[in-house]
Amino acid sequence: MPFPLSLGQRRPCALAVLTLLSCISLASMAQAVSFNTQQQQQHQDWESLVVSLGQEQHIRAVERSSYTDAMLSINATPGRCTRHWLEMRSGLGEQQAVSGQVNEVPADVLVDENPAMTGRVALSTERGDDGLYLRFHDIDMPLLEAQMSTGQQLHLRIRMSESLDDYWFMTFSLNGASEALSRIRKLCQSSR
Repeated sequence: MPFPLSLGQRRPCALAVLTLLSCISLASMAQAVSFNTQQQQQHQDWESLVVSLGQEQHIRAVERSSYTDAMLSINATPGRCTRHWLEMRSGLGEQQAVSGQVNEVPADVLVDENPAMTGRVALSTERGDDGLYLRFHDIDMPLLEAQMSTGQQLHLRIRMSESLDDYWFMTFSLNGASEALSRIRKLCQSSR
């Protein structure tokens, strides 16, 4: 069932996230780990690329044009190309001292006027990185990607705490998503 949307009006990232991070000690900082990027290709508001660090490699379709401090991605790993996952990264404004899961909360994903898909999202930080990572679970990824390929907008509703009215709403463009998703499937298959 579609949810009421006041999307496009999300709280400033720092306000919503600082509550979640109050339990994390800000001790000494480390250098952020950066993945190498290759084979980048733009697809309107989306791009597709390969990221690697040592033997670890992922193929990504990324949308980073809707927000200056957030990006949405569909990810695949060579050898497990049919098991994609949805992830969002939002900037916190300062490097984090601790890696780990901060919280896990309910989340809804909606493409245009399709029924919302309800799942869970794990919120985590990486030591030396200034981002909050939101990895979605229990979402029907093949259905989501099919809807994304023909849709205009992807909407997220994330419950940021146990309070029933503490939601974070975001909207991402799907212009170019179909081409980016098609390309990550091809790149993943050829990277085996």
